[in-house]
Amino acid sequence: MSGSAAASDWRRRHALGLPAGSVRALLALGVVGTVCGLLVRAPDEPPPEALESLLFVVLGHYFAARAQAPEDPADGPPPLWLPRGSIRLLLIAGLVGVGVVVLRQEGAASQRGVVTLALAAAFVLGLLLTRVTRWLQRRVGGSSRVLEDMRAVVGLVAVGALALHAFFHVLPDAATVGIGRLGLEQGLAALVGFYFGSRS
Repeated sequence: MSGSAAASDWRRRHALGLPAGSVRALLALGVVGTVCGLLVRAPDEPPPEALESLLFVVLGHYFAARAQAPEDPADGPPPLWLPRGSIRLLLIAGLVGVGVVVLRQEGAASQRGVVTLALAAAFVLGLLLTRVTRWLQRRVGGSSRVLEDMRAVVGLVAVGALALHAFFHVLPDAATVGIGRLGLEQGLAALVGFYFGSRS
């Protein structure tokens, strides 16, 4: 197939004639951008529950889908014609930037914003750790199950503790055990998010 035929073929296959993954990229940027904008504008007001939940669904799906996307020239250019990895970098940069702004807010007003960002950051940190681990394994050769076992145990213990707390309120409150504005419950939720990020 000639170059022009291949180009017209991918335009006929993908939504709106955009490169594969472009609609997902726009949706991800829209959801993350909206949540980040709301947190900067009013850190004392939680984002709408639907958007907050959607944030984690979008992050999980987008990073997992893009990590597994094949680099096939016949499939057309990368999403939105940007270099591969640009959208993920924009999403991470946005979350980090907003995290810095929200953390600089004083008092309990920004508590909900900090929790939302901590969960998103834990997920992204899990993603990055997996990428670094895979790179090191390719360089050094071989793989070990030790890291997999450690992540699995931590994730299972965290979700077990969260389940117990949801039914029986067994965890101490944030004022008793916590780091800054994050309590033990939020920390355990972040560990579960970290596990899913590391498996994406």
